[in-house]
Formats: sequence, structure tokens, C-alpha cells
Amino acid sequence: MKPDTSPEALLRASDVLLVEDFEAMRSVLKGQLLRCGAHRVDTAKDGREATAMLAAKPYGVVMCDYNLGPGKNGQQLLEEARLKGWVGPASVWLMITAEKTSAMVSAAAEDAPDDYLLKPITENLLQARLLKLIERKAALAGIAVAMKAQDWPRALQLCDEQIAAGTRSLAEVLRLKAQLHQKLDDWPRAQAVYESVLQRGPIAWAKLGLAQVRMHGGDLAGARTLLQDTVRDHPQYLEAYDELASVLHEQGEGRQQVAVLERAVHLSPNAAHRQSALGVAALAQGQHDVAAKAFSRAIKLTEHSAVESLEPFLGMARMHTEAGAPGEAQKLLATMTQRYDGPDAQLLAKAETVRALQALGDKAAAARLAAELVGQSADATSDHAADIALRIAETLIEAQQGGEATRLLQHVARNNYDDERLLQRSQRAFDRLGQGTSGGELAAAARREATHAMKDGMQLMADGDPQAALESLRSAKISMPRNARVLLNFAAVAMTVLERHGRSAALEAEVLQSVTTAQALRPRDPRAAELLQQLARWTQDPP
Repeated sequence: MKPDTSPEALLRASDVLLVEDFEAMRSVLKGQLLRCGAHRVDTAKDGREATAMLAAKPYGVVMCDYNLGPGKNGQQLLEEARLKGWVGPASVWLMITAEKTSAMVSAAAEDAPDDYLLKPITENLLQARLLKLIERKAALAGIAVAMKAQDWPRALQLCDEQIAAGTRSLAEVLRLKAQLHQKLDDWPRAQAVYESVLQRGPIAWAKLGLAQVRMHGGDLAGARTLLQDTVRDHPQYLEAYDELASVLHEQGEGRQQVAVLERAVHLSPNAAHRQSALGVAALAQGQHDVAAKAFSRAIKLTEHSAVESLEPFLGMARMHTEAGAPGEAQKLLATMTQRYDGPDAQLLAKAETVRALQALGDKAAAARLAAELVGQSADATSDHAADIALRIAETLIEAQQGGEATRLLQHVARNNYDDERLLQRSQRAFDRLGQGTSGGELAAAARREATHAMKDGMQLMADGDPQAALESLRSAKISMPRNARVLLNFAAVAMTVLERHGRSAALEAEVLQSVTTAQALRPRDPRAAELLQQLARWTQDPP
């Protein structure tokens, strides 16, 4: 007999967690959940208890109030649960709130829970929403699992299978399919999906996606028009405000960027990332009162968040330094590094400390810290290491540490010769240093060096000399140790050498190091996962 996979059966089989700070309401809601068909309902009275329970066992359904009293709110709890993998692809998260203001409704929906409900909640409504969500999540679970594993081709295949089978969640599957094409850098197919959806009606997420396609293609004016239409027609769709602000920044429309972000934070004032973005934009425009208010709000909002949020601390520290209070800046940076102990926090705090030391007149200490910082930044390996290095270089320029900034900009240009966005940003920094021409020449030389090395390597492979190809790409790898494309090409050639000449522990280790470094730099690149699988098969069962 086939197992019962109906939504009712899945609800009966699920562990349910109810998070609600008022005891009487907990009792009412638990009773409703049991009468709706749930068999096992655990309860938590606040974010602290819920965190411990989510970490201890998986829950198929979480029903969580937005306001949980002191400590974490429901949004921060959802952020942490997703960050730490406490909720799986088929889990349902239902946010509830008693407040009916537009700001609270926007806040409840901000981190995209599966749904949200306004109190008072009737049993019929709760049951209908729960069963619908469970059915939808179960149908899409395979796609979600593949996406969580970053197996984009498999996830895309599952989307196509769902569409061919006539899924009842067609809109959601199409949205995922378009996003997967973007992850695979197949922008024309992503565009085709978004345009096909928009032929059926003005769907907000499809407009946003098409705007992202336009931005990627350099059509900022087209993206801007789409996003302006979206925020006009869908004024509660907050992601569109964020993207519009990004486009306005790229177009140099700083004051309009601030205005858009102010509208967004008015709609949803409790989103720390957007308050931070407003602070950064306002500070760049010299609107210090707006920036200080936004940074202060963001710092308060992140107090109980598990998501690293450095911008408000860095922005406020810069404001202290520029206001002649570098000591206050250093105190704030110390608070930041106590709250966040990751490498990015440590590096960026040091960069701002260089600025503070320079303002204090301690030029020798500023120079020593700048030199130390450049070495650490150049060794960093993560998907945003280049962005961090560029930001540090920009800060060093402002702190009058031009020599160290130049070294870091050279590192970024050499290792990211194929990333136009980073190269343009590097060029702007070189321009500020008065080295615009030499900066452009450096980027061009790096591109030529890498292109020639890879071309030579591939030609040697085509000529039947993989060993020589390997040495050519190894030279490029030594020269550009943080260039993901060079690292992956080296690994691919090295695997051919292994397959032709047999086991080599040293070369296998070199392949593993190259691929894992490339994967850290570009987590979305499918070649890294493919090469790791190829290496695993080889080491387990070599020919």
C-alpha cells in the first residue's frame, strides 16, 4: 500500500512548533492546531526558547508570532532558522501578528515566510492555509533540496518535470526556474521565462526579475523604468525598492536613491539591512542626520539577529571619525567585533581603525595597521573577498594610505580580470589616487596575462601535451591565486593528467585546494561541484 501523502496526513505526521509570548493565546492557538489535524504541538514563549527547540529537532510546521517580547522577534528567529538550517525545504513557517498597520503587515512579510495571518485567526482559515502550504511545499521539496545543495542543473530539471506534469504551483515553479537560469548565468533564458509570465499579467516578481536581467546587461535605464512601474503598481513590494535604489546608485542619482529608501523604511521600518542601506546612501550625500538615525536604528535592530550586519557600525564609526571623535569610533568598532567575530568584521574594523588612527594623528600606527591589513585582505578567500578588498582599498585611500591601497587594488585587478563590475570600481579608486592610466593598464595587462596563459594551456591540451598544459596553468595559478577561472581550468587539466598517468597524492591535493578555493570565491559556479565529484570518484576508484 502506498503511503498517504495527502496534506492532512503530512500535517498529522509533522512536529509543530508554536511560538507565542502570551500564555492564554498559546493555549488557544495550540487547541486550534490540534483540531486542525496536528498531533504533536510543542510550544515556546519567546525567541530564546524557540531557538533551543529549533536547534534540537526538526519541525515540519512553525507557527510564530512576530512580536515575542524582549529579545528576538519572529523575523529574527526566521532569519536564524534559515541561516543555520533548522527548517528544511519542506518545512512551513507561518507568521502571525495582531497588529493591522501597513508597517506591521510589511514587517511580518519582510523575510518571506510561507504565509502570514492576522489575529484573530479562525480554525477554518488556519486549517485551509496550513493544508495548502503543506501541499505546495511537499510538491516543491525536491527542487528546494537540489537548490540547497547548489545543484542548479538538477533543480532546473525538476522544474521542467513539474511544468510538464501540469503542476498546481506553476507560478512558483516558473519563478524558481527563472532564478535558476540566473544562477547558471543563462540570462537569455531567464529573460524568456520572465517575459512569458508578464504576458499573463503584471506580476511583481517577474517585473523585478526582468529588471535584474536588464541590469546585468547594462541597461540601467530599462531596469529603472521597470522598477519604477513596480513600486507604483505594487507599493508594498519592498524588494523592488531595494533594486531601484541599487540602480539609482549605479546611475549616480544619490539623492533619489535616498528618497526611495526613505519610502521603503517608512513602509517597513524594522528591516535592518534597508536601514543600513539608507544610512550609507544618506552619508554619501552628506545627509548626516538621516544617516545617523538610520544607522542607530539598524544597530538596535541587529542586537538580537544572527545575521551579520556590519554596515551600520562601520557607517556610524566613520561619522564619529569625521565629527572629530575617533575615540568613539574605536569603541563602536570594538563593539562590532565583539558581536561579530567573522573575518570580514575583523578586516573591515581594522580598515576603519586606520582612518581613526590617521584622524588621531598617529600616522605611524595607521601605516603599520594598513600594511598588515593589505596582506590579510589579499589572503582572504570567500565569495565576497574581492568586494571586501576593494572596500578596504577605498577606506585606505580616504585614510591617506595610498601606497597600501595601490597594492590592494593591483591584487584585485589581477585576480578579477574578467569581472567588469569589479574592474570599473577598481578603476574609480585608481582615479581617486591619481593613477587612472596606470590602473587601466594594470587591468589590461592582467587580462592579457591570464588569457594568454589559459589559451596556451588549452592549446597544449589540444596538441596532446597535458603535462605542459598543466605547467602553463600552474604558472597562471601562482600569479593569480585568487582567480576562480584560472583555478578551475588548472583543476580540469590536472584531472586529465591524473587519469592518463595514475595516482599522485600531491597533484590530487593541489586539485582539491584549487577547486575549494574557487568554490569559496564563486559558490554558484557549477564547474567547482562537478570537479569535486570527479575528484571524489577518482580517489575512491581510480582506473
